[in-house]
Amino acid sequence: MISVGLDVGGTNTKIAVLNDKYKILKNIKIPTPLSNGYDFFIKELTEIAISISREYQKKKISVCIGIAGDVDSDRGILRYAPNLCGWKNKNIKKDFERVSGFKCLVENDANMASWGIYVFEVKRKVKNMAVFTLGTGVGGGIITNGNLYRGSTSTAGEIGHMIIKEGGEKCNCGNYGCLEAYCGTYALIREVQRRIKNTDSYLKKYGFEKGNITPKIIFDLAEKGDRICLDIWKDYGYRLGSGIGNIAVLLNPEITVLAGGVSRAHKFFMPFVKKRLSEYGIKTPINKMKILISNNEDIGVLGCASFALDNK
Repeated sequence: MISVGLDVGGTNTKIAVLNDKYKILKNIKIPTPLSNGYDFFIKELTEIAISISREYQKKKISVCIGIAGDVDSDRGILRYAPNLCGWKNKNIKKDFERVSGFKCLVENDANMASWGIYVFEVKRKVKNMAVFTLGTGVGGGIITNGNLYRGSTSTAGEIGHMIIKEGGEKCNCGNYGCLEAYCGTYALIREVQRRIKNTDSYLKKYGFEKGNITPKIIFDLAEKGDRICLDIWKDYGYRLGSGIGNIAVLLNPEITVLAGGVSRAHKFFMPFVKKRLSEYGIKTPINKMKILISNNEDIGVLGCASFALDNK
């Protein structure tokens, strides 16, 4: 028995293959096949699965597809995915299984990153865990009693859309004051653009006030001691601390894990996460919770493959 994970992003799709001992047999990345529409997308994904089954001479394989968006995991329907041509109400499970003949699960990508961390990094040694995925947006996942918690409509774990400031910055979801509106990549860039105008920051020196700003640039210039970038990471950490603290007092996880590209800047923002957490009046869940950093760029696709194996 082997399992295949397909982590579908707006630009690239990652593919991982595991054997029944959870050993990684294959781990590759290809461009996401979007340009020719949904039917071509399904055809390409099924051909990948069929090719893998032939390569490993397996008549049966288990597949899990992880996608950023609103996913009905019970029925395998992608209700909405802003980065996938705006597709709505696509029954990926049914269409994939019809063409490929293989069992298929469809899950939210942040949930799958959480499962990958649970299986490969935490080694299933805790029962209750929360994950924050820090990237373009802020996603999340919740493990309770060793199980992935999806909620009644498969939308649990939307950590980025808890309100941390009433009437605050507008979020891409349309609401105001969401955690993502302060800790998503676009929030970092917004803060640079706001603060750069009247300063001698490196950011202005190198022309970044005209655009081309990335979290990596903000990280690199913080390394050089740029005051604006250091202040941005300070504010980022304080806001993220509010989100982590809210989850701590709500769910009381044993550990909280920070994943995603922006988490690599933890040396700059973690002191302010801890400062914010120290301000919470309810101390027990805060003090007993450990915060870990995941640096595995492939944890999402490994989560897909391991989830498929766990639910074969």
